[in-house]
Amino acid sequence: MHPGEKMSDFIRRQRAYRQGGGLPLKDLRVIDLSTVVAAPFAATLLGDFGAEVIKIENPTLPDATHAWGVLKGGIQPWWSVVSRNKLPVTLNLRAPEGAKIFADLVLESDVLIENMRPGALDRLGFTAERLFELNKGLIIGRITGYGQTGPYAPRPGLGTLAEGLSGYTYLNAERGGASLSPPLPLADMIAGQHLAFGIMVALRGAKRGEYGGQEIDVSLYEPLLGLLGANFLDYWLTGEIPQPWGSELSFTAPRNNYQTKDGRWVTLSASAQVPFERLMDAIGKPELKTDPRFKTNEARIKEDSRAELNHLIAEWFSKMDLDEALKACAKLEVTAGKIADMRDIAEDPHIRERKTLVDVLDPATGETFRIPDVPIRLLNTPGEISFPGLPFGAANEVVYQDLLGYSSEQLEELRNSKVL
Repeated sequence: MHPGEKMSDFIRRQRAYRQGGGLPLKDLRVIDLSTVVAAPFAATLLGDFGAEVIKIENPTLPDATHAWGVLKGGIQPWWSVVSRNKLPVTLNLRAPEGAKIFADLVLESDVLIENMRPGALDRLGFTAERLFELNKGLIIGRITGYGQTGPYAPRPGLGTLAEGLSGYTYLNAERGGASLSPPLPLADMIAGQHLAFGIMVALRGAKRGEYGGQEIDVSLYEPLLGLLGANFLDYWLTGEIPQPWGSELSFTAPRNNYQTKDGRWVTLSASAQVPFERLMDAIGKPELKTDPRFKTNEARIKEDSRAELNHLIAEWFSKMDLDEALKACAKLEVTAGKIADMRDIAEDPHIRERKTLVDVLDPATGETFRIPDVPIRLLNTPGEISFPGLPFGAANEVVYQDLLGYSSEQLEELRNSKVL
């Protein structure tokens, strides 16, 4: 923010900049009526490429990500990242005035994203039929735990439960060990990516207010199950339930993680023939390239062959520090790499050179946040993170005055009546 600049003026300046620049989705307006991660992340991705995302929160019940891992000074990491580039407003849809404002926003938008339980938005008076009456070209993107149909549809859905139902958690374990849920909202973020893709597909045949409106139904578990499609087909054809393999894969070898002398870890995938042969040269076992036990991938995945390879490779890595191991692998183009922690990522020269991380000024605190940049690189029309998640309701004045034409006096009245 400029010195002495009000938050509303900062938002107006950013809005003008994004609408007037070269971002490819600058003419798209999205209502983000969703909470937490999955559906909001779909809106985030659209916002990265210029869509104007209006993030609606309940005036008395902020999005839960505000409270996730709050740091000193009240900085909200999850909110800052997942709500980047969004215009946060508050609105009570249960109030008649709030419902009218929401309807006005629908008229001015291309996409509505929501993740209430099936039927909840209907009960607020906004069935799909009514939404399409308001805006014939509206794309309604919905994410729920189990989808809009089926016996589980009414259940509350969380990513952790979806990861369990998808088969992911079962397979995410060491051989014979306990199943592990992922250390991030994996099902949520994958579902959000799928919804963003579905929205862009649907928009190809739609025009705001005129034609092409449709609903998109994404569950939390189905996108993740889709990534495990080969595992399910394996079961369907053989009747045998695929089992966890830890860091290995049942159908290829060698592929595993190995510890170095200094207690660090490297990850290796050298199952294709040329990488395997380079690895054997690196570990000083060139004769194994023609050994019948290791000559082909089919031979290497047999249990005895796999165990022998793991032993030899682990022994080789255990004699070197991480830097030595990586240099030895690079010398012969062995396909291995370090298992990085966040400090490694912050200091990595490749990540620095590619500008994988970007510095963003938080106008609310004056702090500079370094976060991952937009991961999809359009070389002619790249996306951009203009600002992190803004404070609760920070865009009320801008959205309701500039977009919908409410006066300052009307806004004050709406605040006093708990509509905003």
